[in-house]
Amino acid sequence: MFTFSIPLAEPFNFNDAITSHGWWMLAPNVWDSKKARFYRTFPTRNNDTIVGCIYMEASCLQIVTEVELTETDQDDILHYVSWMFRVNERFEPFYTLCQTHNELTDLPMKRKGRLLRSPTLFEDIVKVLLTTNTRWNQTIQMAEKLTYHLGEKVHGFGREFYSFPTPQTILSAGEAFLMEHVRTGYRSHYILDAAHKAVNNPARYLQPSALNHFREIKGIGPYAMNTLAMIVGRYDGLPVDSEYKKHVIGTYFNGIAPSKSELESVYDKWGDYKYLAYWFDHYK
Repeated sequence: MFTFSIPLAEPFNFNDAITSHGWWMLAPNVWDSKKARFYRTFPTRNNDTIVGCIYMEASCLQIVTEVELTETDQDDILHYVSWMFRVNERFEPFYTLCQTHNELTDLPMKRKGRLLRSPTLFEDIVKVLLTTNTRWNQTIQMAEKLTYHLGEKVHGFGREFYSFPTPQTILSAGEAFLMEHVRTGYRSHYILDAAHKAVNNPARYLQPSALNHFREIKGIGPYAMNTLAMIVGRYDGLPVDSEYKKHVIGTYFNGIAPSKSELESVYDKWGDYKYLAYWFDHYK
């Protein structure tokens, strides 16, 4: 076993950083809640796939692999894990708003606020597309089938894992394969468009600073755009979908549908943190 670590500069709630966002349920992520161990695959620069086990100990995120990594690959894994767990984000402004509004006051005490993301933006773009116009169980199934049919099979820590497929692999599989084996339906065309753009212009579509270009990907409407904004650390938008509407109408309007502007203004007082306010209001 080989272990390396990421020091944490502030109090960190490891369990909630994983489970506050449903991404932990989507392959290739595996969460062992009893042991508080998070497993998943990571790509290396020579196109290998390794399995990492992540846990928290002594104010550090510990990363364990069963194979020795090159210094470059180790640096890449450190970057991936730091990104996934938002190690470099600071949530004090959000916590201040929680106290100012006297709402969600348990979040600062419990150091909640982090929403898990994937190691790469391409994986998150695809996963966001898998959440559109469907039920959560179907999203889980599509992610599992996508990794099973197109990911690389690898063993680690006594079990089998499958990697998230590369854009090139998805393009090679084609639309008919996605529809038949992954059951992505109309999303298949959108996933292929995302893969095509990722391969041909990664600098434009696969950088956090490229947020404004995400809308050029087919299938990325307002809901998906604001969800991807959350992924890159922008919380000033809202993921207005059926789940949002159901929560807001039931919680703030006594079950009577308001106007569109009223529906979308409920969290205005949270400013740059509207997304987090909605998320933790709904899923508290």
